[in-house]
Amino acid sequence: MANATPRQARTQSAQPSARGQSVTSRALALLGAFDSEHPRLTLSEMSRRAGLPVATAHRLIAELQDWGALHRSGQEYFIGHRLWQLGLLAPTHQNFAELAAPYMQDVLFVTQNVVNLFILDGHQVLLLERMSGTRVGAPFRRVGDHLPLHASAAGKVMMAFGEPELLEVGLEHLNRLTDRTITSPSKLRTEVSRARENGYATTHGEAGSHNYGIAVPVMSLTGRCVAALGVVTLERPASVGAVVPVLRIAARSIARRIGTSMAN
Repeated sequence: MANATPRQARTQSAQPSARGQSVTSRALALLGAFDSEHPRLTLSEMSRRAGLPVATAHRLIAELQDWGALHRSGQEYFIGHRLWQLGLLAPTHQNFAELAAPYMQDVLFVTQNVVNLFILDGHQVLLLERMSGTRVGAPFRRVGDHLPLHASAAGKVMMAFGEPELLEVGLEHLNRLTDRTITSPSKLRTEVSRARENGYATTHGEAGSHNYGIAVPVMSLTGRCVAALGVVTLERPASVGAVVPVLRIAARSIARRIGTSMAN
């Protein structure tokens, strides 16, 4: 090192050396190769950005895939859903429901419908928070319950505004819950496309025989879909024209509140 040129020294310090690193450090370096500008990387790109030999990167990537930290599509890798589950334990996610609660209360007051806040959890959506009152009847789901992507308005929103791979995930789990559940891949693609175009998604008895849902995305300040905010009704659907504008206002307020909280 004493004879290294300044340029060589800068290059060596900019990239972590594979020699002397622990297995954990190398695995974390591979995960750290991803960022908002590089959400999908090939093996060679990951190897280069992590400063690891291709053979070492290939072996560790296989282990990370097995654990669920990475997924693969063609020749590219992207962050897996297992990390989402760990992310739910972070204070940011624990405080998510608390930050959203006042705006969900506003939606309940205006629409008189049960209000739900969902986040992505693996190949399903997780009910993170719920608001209901005596005038709107009993809620249909409990906080902590999961719903499949294809049979819920929140799931359709996640597929429409989330990572492109989510649609393929949804297409792999087209289980029938009621006689109105979408089980046709082409029909689900159409529904997701419509949701993306309209800015909201609906369900009509697809998760529960008499349940109707409407949901909109909660988009972060960086343009990422971090949650879905919606209402659910019994026996008949709520008015889209009356409910969607209220949901959109609340969703934008939640996004701003979350962005401010993270900045602080």
